[in-house]
Amino acid sequence: MPDNTSGEKKNAFVSKNVKLGKTVILAVAFIILGVLFTVLNNNGVTIYRFGEGKNTSVMFYLAFVCYCGIGYCLMTLATFARIKLSRGTDSEVSMLATLFRISAVIAGIIGIAVVLGKFSQFTAALSAFAGMMLGWSLQAPVSGIAAWIMVTLIRPYKIGDRIQLPNYGLMGDIIKFSPMYLTLNQVGGTVGSEEPSGRILHVPNATLFSAMIINTTYQQKKSAQSYILDEVVFRVTLDSDWDTAESIILNAARTATADIIQATGIEPYVRAETWDYGTIFRVRYMTDATDRPKFMHQIVKIATKEFQTNKNVDLTIPYLYSFKRGVTASATKADQAPQIERIPIDKITGGEFDLGEIHLKSQQEIDEIAKSILKKGLLQPIVVARNIENDGYIVLFGEKRLLACKQLGWDKVPCIVNNPIGAEISVPPVSAQNNASYGTEVK
Repeated sequence: MPDNTSGEKKNAFVSKNVKLGKTVILAVAFIILGVLFTVLNNNGVTIYRFGEGKNTSVMFYLAFVCYCGIGYCLMTLATFARIKLSRGTDSEVSMLATLFRISAVIAGIIGIAVVLGKFSQFTAALSAFAGMMLGWSLQAPVSGIAAWIMVTLIRPYKIGDRIQLPNYGLMGDIIKFSPMYLTLNQVGGTVGSEEPSGRILHVPNATLFSAMIINTTYQQKKSAQSYILDEVVFRVTLDSDWDTAESIILNAARTATADIIQATGIEPYVRAETWDYGTIFRVRYMTDATDRPKFMHQIVKIATKEFQTNKNVDLTIPYLYSFKRGVTASATKADQAPQIERIPIDKITGGEFDLGEIHLKSQQEIDEIAKSILKKGLLQPIVVARNIENDGYIVLFGEKRLLACKQLGWDKVPCIVNNPIGAEISVPPVSAQNNASYGTEVK
């Protein structure tokens, strides 16, 4: 049975998400300290004053820092509540919290200028810096920061998503998104599969404006639940039973993706097409976008085991054809005697004639055949056909020989199977006279 994918996956590379309890405690601490520092500053406890007025002391700056921290905590809590109500993920909160934290730090730096009484000079310097930044607007660093802000606010993809960059032939899981780089845990690369390799990729944010990005986990509800349509291909011989092959493949897909079917309500289905060497069955199913190889492995494993044990279906492979070798092989095959299999007697049932009636009507003849078999052995195998509805066989010729062997206590009897590959065949009409002639032991 497939592993349970409903829980949250743990990724060793992804940074820790914002904890609601710690954020609340931090907000309370900032409020207490902010109020305390404000009261002390208003009562003349300033530690050190850089100029005239209450807004130029160290105590005022400490209170200002606390208020910046309060703003960060409140914004983070509000974001946490809004994203949780919209059924978002913790990684989205973490991304926005980083933006709020950097904004609080910038506000703290501005507070230094206010305390030092240099706010006007700081504003002028900031304006000059902003002008310089505008001059660099087309350069990579500024473009990267702009991309970081836009992606953080719009969130076309987020930490934990699996994305593809077709322009660069890359695929990876997002583990970090900084103002300059998008960091990926590469998928594939070292292995020929869609599995994380542990190799870290740093994609400059500036390239995000010009690169096409495919988010394969955009529809996810939880970090471990992102579903896409996938398919597994099986090539089956033309003489295999169609319904049996389709049933085996669908059951394998349903077994492997049972949890996903329950979560999405979408059942696997089969689409078939002809092929040079048989029939192609494509089973299509919903799978976890970040764990496709596991589910594909389970489906192939379950279905192949069923194909190996079921005699009504067989897998096919391409072959090379040569006229001379083909003629030689056909001629050799025609000259060969039919292959004889030893089949358990209890798996053989009557065909056109009921074995019980034959036993009652021909008891004396069956006794004679049993004596002949006991003395000389079974000189002519019984002819049977496989029953494609179960794992049994139907006797075509040799009912009396079969009953004689059963009377002798044989567990298995030599048989020629008319349909050894598994194809359905029409049982030829057998008259009572023909049946009697075939039923008599050849001496």
